[in-house]
Amino acid sequence: MSEKYEDADTIISDLESRMALVNLVRRGEYAAGIAVLSGDVMKSALEAGIPYAMAEEMASDFWKAEMLADTVAGLLHNVETEEGDD
Repeated sequence: MSEKYEDADTIISDLESRMALVNLVRRGEYAAGIAVLSGDVMKSALEAGIPYAMAEEMASDFWKAEMLADTVAGLLHNVETEEGDD
């Protein structure tokens, strides 16, 4: 392989690493936001007189649904990106 292509591979590899890091940070920020909102769901439910166990389940269901949605969206994005590479 020529030096020109090795440099291109290095650049592409570096960009992929940076993009992966940015995506990880973005997902971490998203998860932290969802954690706060889950707490708000629980707090609001308790203030409305919902029993603790049910409020906890509501917050947990919200967390799971949102995190699953983010995971599925990420997987779909990866599939679309891979299909675009073909």
